[in-house]
Amino acid sequence: MESQRKFQPRWIAYFALVAIAATAFYFAINQTGDPAMNLDSGRIERLIPSPNTKIFQQDEVGIDLAPGYQGDLAVNGIPLPRDQVQATPELNRVGFRPGQGKAFEQWPAGENCVTATYWPSAFGPSQSQTRTWCFTVI
Repeated sequence: MESQRKFQPRWIAYFALVAIAATAFYFAINQTGDPAMNLDSGRIERLIPSPNTKIFQQDEVGIDLAPGYQGDLAVNGIPLPRDQVQATPELNRVGFRPGQGKAFEQWPAGENCVTATYWPSAFGPSQSQTRTWCFTVI
């Protein structure tokens, strides 16, 4: 009589367990989260636009800072004049929208990068830090 193998359900359980563990390990290693949420220890609340976002040529760029912070912006290495930047101190927000007669009349097509320089309002720019992120203009 020919030997028959019995179906072993425990092998399926072992395989499933290994698959679950491997999947969990993969996600734990590759977990970077939303780049927009990877912000600077509570100093930055939001980047506008979120990193690696596609935007239009007239869309706003900027940064929402935590209470007690203020900042300046530069795009593609060009500092944006303070009189062209819309600062909203009560919201700790600094933004810029391109327009006629401004440093940028429209965003150049392709990749562009914003650098925000920010500091605690109580100490001024001498204690500044920077954050750079990029976006793509379509």
